Amino acid sequence: MIVRNTIRTFATKMTAAERNAALRDANEKMRQYYINRPPIEVLQRKKKRNNRDSEHLIQFAAASAFLAAFLITPFIGKKIARDEEFRKKFIPEWYDFSIEKPDYAWTRQELHEQMVDLKRFLHEQAIAGEFTPEKLDEMRRVFPNQGPKDDLNDLNGWNKLHPGVDDDEDVEDDDEDAILEGR
Repeated sequence: MIVRNTIRTFATKMTAAERNAALRDANEKMRQYYINRPPIEVLQRKKKRNNRDSEHLIQFAAASAFLAAFLITPFIGKKIARDEEFRKKFIPEWYDFSIEKPDYAWTRQELHEQMVDLKRFLHEQAIAGEFTPEKLDEMRRVFPNQGPKDDLNDLNGWNKLHPGVDDDEDVEDDDEDAILEGR
């Protein structure tokens, strides 16, 4: 509104020749604008390619980088775990948490032979009469709570978790006495 009023005031103060010269000048400027302006198709292509395409391209690049890292990680991990030279070359010492493989006391064959020998030894003892009911009862007296029991709790091994509390024993009193005595 202000611009229109300003133009009217200038137009009323101008003479007819000045007004025609101003209009010719304005028309020439507009013609030059339209002549130098690129075609609408070029402007529309630039608009389409503006920010949206680059955003999608960046998102696609990030997603493909994460996917590639996800797929390659197991192979690199296997290479690091098994290849000593690769680990020394690419993994710094401060980051290498690998443990030296221990020398086993027995090979699988030696362990198998020991188990077979133990089975043979127990078989020979059973033939010699070492596992008679009297000797088994004596072993149960010497080693209590070690043999098989008929109780369901003993079959599951739950009695080995906590020895339990006798009926006449009060747990709370013992705890308070131990705290007061400083044990």
